Amino acid sequence: DDAVQIYGSLATARQFVQTPELSKHVVGQAVDVGGVGADQWLVTNGSRYGLCRIYANEIWHFELAADALGTCPQLLPDAASPGPAKMTP
Repeated sequence: DDAVQIYGSLATARQFVQTPELSKHVVGQAVDVGGVGADQWLVTNGSRYGLCRIYANEIWHFELAADALGTCPQLLPDAASPGPAKMTP
C-alpha cells in the first residue's frame, strides 16, 4: 500500500516491491543490503553463500537462489517480471 502511494499505481509499485504473498523477505530467503560496497561484495561473493542479485533495477536486493554449483539465475528486469527466482535445494 505504501509503494502504491509512493509510485502512484499498483503496476509501477510492483516493479519495486513484491506482494507479501510473493516476497522472499517474508520467508527469510531475501535480504536488502546497504552501505558503501556491500552490494558489489555480494555480487562478487554472494553466490558462494547461495545469495544472488535477482532484479536488474535493485542492486541492493539478494535472494537465496544459487544452484548447487553456486550459479545464479539470469537477472530479471524488475520485481514485476515473470519467473521469480527459486532456491534450489
